[in-house]
Amino acid sequence: MSCFSYGLLMQDQKRPVYEDIKIDTAFRKISPRSIGFHIWRIQHDHVETLPKEQYGTFYDECTYVIYAASLTGTSCDKSTINREIKTAGATIERNIHFWLGANISPERSKSAAYKIIELDLHLDHKTTQFRESQGHEGIRFLSYFKDDGIVVHSGSDASSTPAESRLYQISGTAPQRCIQQKTISWQCFNSGQVMILQTATIVFVWIGRSTGSVERIFGIRMGERLQKLHSIAEVAIVDDGYEQSMSIARKDVWNAYLNLAKRFVKPMPLTPTVGVGDTLLKLYQCDTVNGVFRVELVKTGTLEQADLYGRDSIYIVDYFPSAIWIWIGRSSHKQNRAEAMRHVRGYVIKKGYPASTPVARVIDGLEPAEFVSLFPAWVSADINGNTVKGLSEKFDALTLIQRPRIAAKIQLMDDGTGDMTVYQIGLDEVKEIPLKYAKTFYSGNCYAVHYEVACSTENANGSLPNSIRNVVYLWCGLNAPPEHRTLGEAFLNELCDHLKKNVVQVRITEGMEPPHFLQIFKGALIVLNAQDPSLEQGGGVVNLRKYPTSFVLKVVGNTTYTCKAVQVSSKTLYYPEDCYILKAPDNEVWIWCGQYSTGDSREMAKSIASQLGEYNLVMEGNETDEFFNSVGEKFLKQLKKTTAAGNIITPAVQMNVAQTWDHSVIALYRCQLLEEGKPTLRQIFGFTQRDLRPDSVFLLDAGNIVYAWVGEQTLPEERVQCWDLAKQLIASHPVQRDTAMPIATVRQGEEPITFVGFFDSWDKKYYETCVLYENLRTAIEYPNGVGAGGRIPGAPIPVPRSSVRSDDGSSDDFDRYQKYPLDMLRGDPANLPASVNPTRKEIHLTHDDFVTVFSMTYHEFEELPKWKQVELKKQNKLF
Repeated sequence: MSCFSYGLLMQDQKRPVYEDIKIDTAFRKISPRSIGFHIWRIQHDHVETLPKEQYGTFYDECTYVIYAASLTGTSCDKSTINREIKTAGATIERNIHFWLGANISPERSKSAAYKIIELDLHLDHKTTQFRESQGHEGIRFLSYFKDDGIVVHSGSDASSTPAESRLYQISGTAPQRCIQQKTISWQCFNSGQVMILQTATIVFVWIGRSTGSVERIFGIRMGERLQKLHSIAEVAIVDDGYEQSMSIARKDVWNAYLNLAKRFVKPMPLTPTVGVGDTLLKLYQCDTVNGVFRVELVKTGTLEQADLYGRDSIYIVDYFPSAIWIWIGRSSHKQNRAEAMRHVRGYVIKKGYPASTPVARVIDGLEPAEFVSLFPAWVSADINGNTVKGLSEKFDALTLIQRPRIAAKIQLMDDGTGDMTVYQIGLDEVKEIPLKYAKTFYSGNCYAVHYEVACSTENANGSLPNSIRNVVYLWCGLNAPPEHRTLGEAFLNELCDHLKKNVVQVRITEGMEPPHFLQIFKGALIVLNAQDPSLEQGGGVVNLRKYPTSFVLKVVGNTTYTCKAVQVSSKTLYYPEDCYILKAPDNEVWIWCGQYSTGDSREMAKSIASQLGEYNLVMEGNETDEFFNSVGEKFLKQLKKTTAAGNIITPAVQMNVAQTWDHSVIALYRCQLLEEGKPTLRQIFGFTQRDLRPDSVFLLDAGNIVYAWVGEQTLPEERVQCWDLAKQLIASHPVQRDTAMPIATVRQGEEPITFVGFFDSWDKKYYETCVLYENLRTAIEYPNGVGAGGRIPGAPIPVPRSSVRSDDGSSDDFDRYQKYPLDMLRGDPANLPASVNPTRKEIHLTHDDFVTVFSMTYHEFEELPKWKQVELKKQNKLF
């Protein structure tokens, strides 16, 4: 254990006596029983209430307090209507954020710290507090401004900088941030961002070549907002590397601020990513002794809710660099609640973490989803310690399947009555299994299952609630050879290509079967451990008609969508809560039911045993001599070992599929490929269907299954990486997950109800009207449908890209290669970036530089004979 302490901060300033704190008049207008969204700007000794039209606009020399209150379990944003909640028993989730501009003065920062104490006191300390630094805002804070983004101006008010000429940089995702730069300089440009140059006559939107359509659309929208706000004549779109394609009039205006002769655009910067396993949770217990705050390390690695014990305790949960949390017990002194943020900031300073490290204070019983997600199996309780009851675990699939929210909870897209075809994967063949034998799988094999969604779940209007007709599963046994899995994945892709549309693809590992997979087998799937001899003879297809001479199956689950039978060994401990199916050496089939087994479990055991032939059922304690004589000594000895001495061992708790609906578990991530194909995942808080953009891959982590949603305009290299991205997400989660959990791919427009049910609302026609970058750009450049706008006629328009790549020897798509200055490419080869092939330097020129050097476009150059290309490159010092 390690321990350290530090004195209280701000000793140069007199600390306020808690009892003497006076609450600002602006805060007193907020009712603790109301929901709503409010923003105040801190003005030294008072706060200024911002009007709604200014929400999302900040100044980098200011600090702001944001208060977001919503009914527990619902989201809140700047469009939330303020209203009193009078419903008895309704609980409100209250969040206070204070946002610090990048150029904030220490005095303003201290004023903000005191002001949140006032607001927290007014709300009886029943709030969660977040400290937000410009450029490092948390996902919850960003979710408030998803519709219009965030704009950060320089200075402290509108008069800080001249309005006629400004440079803005677009950064971030969900939402984007538009940040005013201190100077107008080429040094601010890089190919991974959109820039906006605002002049008196034109708003230029400069599109970095490595940006995706989301950033480009926001940049154009932002340009239009600035045009309207300042009554500027026009908006012009400029492409990275194609600046010379502007009309002469526009180039004259541009050159007055950014001389094209001095053009310098840096490559897209690499975003530092934390590798899997690099972030380690640490738990510190805290107390104050003689005015000194002490912290002692008590645990590292996986945390449990039980680690936070003591109603008057204080803990720090260190998840650097993501966030540092200070947890306050519900009975802790009010002074500790008031000073918690100061203490956790002191911890950040003592540890040497960056000043921008996110910190937050949470109160016992009011923990937000971001905090809860760090702990497995969190049991929610209210501020008074009363456990929040969950929903019933039993559902009637036929009755509830028309309700996507319930379908998502239990992960059933229909009642399992559709047509099913099962294939066994062999090294030499893929063979269809007759349905009579299709409910028995071997652990040493892989199987593909094609299921056609049942039409019995049609809505009253005759249309399926699902947007899919087919589900294809790949089930891989724990003992299956890797080459079988590879062949199974290839077969799955072939099957999906054959089906073409309306198909979902799911990959499953033995032991992690999702509910719908079990449902289509009616809960009667049998998994045998036996390794069939035919596998040793070249990996042929197993003869399912010939079962092992004897075996024992444990019945797992008690409904058709949670049940299966798994072979267990003679060393297995037999629990009185369970049912077992025994195939004896004399070919008799027995069902042994523990004395505490349920009627549902026994019924499922009967359904499974009927596949093996006629069966006999015995209850624990009432076994007959015929039973003991039939099952043999091995089972009998083990049975006596576990029951005779009263040796009842509680089995491990089965994962409950209904827990999938826990809001602390469900999360949406946008996937992006950065420079040289490096992937990154960015979580979107309070997600809606509108967050699913057609040009990206998104991962929906539903706790027990991960869905990879693939937009129609996603790049091919991103599509093929969706499986690996899902595995990366599972492996990097702060709570240890089973890496074999199911992964499903869903294509835009082909979403099953088990996916759409995780969204508050779903519009099947949304993407028909979704604004695309190309359409938005065309509307600006050709408002009347004719003419070439301000661009040179025939000049190429680069398409949106979310990644760039190094030279792989191919010559297609010139714009997707990283670009470097001409002088660098002509310089010492030893100084070239690793991604540059010395024999193909020309593909790393911008379009304008290429035309200047070779007096032709790249595509014209490619049509020349190879010897001529080499000669021209040598003449121009690019070979």
